[in-house]
Amino acid sequence: MASLLLAFAVSRILGQDTYVGGRVVVRPVLYLAADAPIPTEVQRQRLVRYLKIAQSRYFELLEGMDTFELELTCQVFRSSADAKSLKLKPNGAAEFVVNELLGHDHKTRWSCPYVYVAVFVGTGSFPGGGGRPINGGHNKGGGIIILSAKDLDDSPNFESTLQHELGHAFGPPHVDVYGYDMLANPSLMSYNPSHHTDFFQVSSTPGRLIPEDLRGLNENKAAFPAFRLDARRITGKAGYNIKPDVQLGPMDLGPR
Repeated sequence: MASLLLAFAVSRILGQDTYVGGRVVVRPVLYLAADAPIPTEVQRQRLVRYLKIAQSRYFELLEGMDTFELELTCQVFRSSADAKSLKLKPNGAAEFVVNELLGHDHKTRWSCPYVYVAVFVGTGSFPGGGGRPINGGHNKGGGIIILSAKDLDDSPNFESTLQHELGHAFGPPHVDVYGYDMLANPSLMSYNPSHHTDFFQVSSTPGRLIPEDLRGLNENKAAFPAFRLDARRITGKAGYNIKPDVQLGPMDLGPR
C-alpha cells in the first residue's frame, strides 16, 4: 500500500503525463471472452515460446545491447464481456481490454509497467491484430498488443506479426508515415511479405530496424535501458536521409 501511495504522490508532483512504473515488462495474457472455454496448456506454452523467439530477435536487432524483459508465466484473464460484445467494441476492443487489465492489476495508465500481449480466446479470428503504446510516444510506459487464439494456433506468420506489433507497443509507427513502401521496405514495421515466418521457422529475410525505428527504440529507456544508439546508425549508409520523428498518440481510455 505504501508503494502505491508513493507512486500516486510522485505522479501528482510530476504531472499526469509522467510515467512512474519502472522497467516495462512484456506480459503474455490469454484473454478469455466471458463465454469462452478454458485455454489449453499447449496454447499457454505456445504463446510464451513465440515471445521468447521475439525476445531473441530484438536482442539481435539491438546489436546485443538489450532486449525486452519477458514474463515467462502466461496469465489467464476472463473478461466481463462475451464474444459477441467484444466483437462490437471499437478498435478491436483494445481500450476495453486495457481498462479491464489495468483494473485487475491495480494500475493506472501512468503506473502500468506492462506491455500486455492479449490473445483473445473464444472470439474466432477476432481481433485481426494490433499494437499501441498506452500513453503514446516512445518512453511513456506500457502498451497493448491484441491478437487471436485462432491465429496463435493456425497462422504460419504469427511470429512475424508478433514482432511487428511489439514494435508498435514500444513506440515505432508504420513506415508509410515516413513515406516508405509498406510492402517493400525492409523494416520490421512494414508489411513486407518476405518477413513472414513459417510457424517457429524464421524467414530467411526477416524484418530489420531502419534508422527511424532505432531512433524510437533508443528513446524508450523504460523498455530498453541498456540500448545505446551509435550516432552512425542514425544516418545508416552514406546518403540515407532520415525522416523527422513521428510518434503514436495516446489511447483513449475514458475518464481517469
